[in-house]
Amino acid sequence: MTSGILVALAFGAIALAVAYGLFRQRTGRRGAAGDTATVAQWTEGETTRLLSSAELPGLYLLRPRFLSKAENVVYLLLKAAFPRHDIFARVRLADVLQVKIGPQGMERLRAFRKIANQHVGFVVCDRGMTIVAIVDAKEPQQVQNPRDQKLEIIKQRCLQAAQVKYLCVYPPTLPRYRDLREQVLGPAAELV
Repeated sequence: MTSGILVALAFGAIALAVAYGLFRQRTGRRGAAGDTATVAQWTEGETTRLLSSAELPGLYLLRPRFLSKAENVVYLLLKAAFPRHDIFARVRLADVLQVKIGPQGMERLRAFRKIANQHVGFVVCDRGMTIVAIVDAKEPQQVQNPRDQKLEIIKQRCLQAAQVKYLCVYPPTLPRYRDLREQVLGPAAELV
């Protein structure tokens, strides 16, 4: 996904450079000759570098598994608990949350950066694609460095502020799927 964004940015830069050159040519105003050449050289060189690095054989490998074994177990549990819901795995937090309208400028950017590079394990959505719950699969013996622990606290606080149901399940001691369903949808969940 990141390489796709880089390619799109590269093509956008090329389009911008071409549009700028056509504009300058059409208006007949010529600035410093080095100015236009610098923009064209940078764009061409940068684009060529990006494209050539993407074509190197063996640079990218397909991951052996999309989900780890523990994540796969949690996924199957969620599918059993929510058969009429859609389950999405490994979702960016920025795809789930948005920064509210109020903050502007650096304050808004700072708030977005808190969630931009974080992920959640699973997102449970109803058929209308409304988010019902977010579930993370954690392994208790997993040792986290202090930075990761701080990021986890930030993630939990952001989800709490957004008032979304957030659960952590631990694969060695998983809840029964009916208990998980009741925890997310409430006691009337079995009636549906």
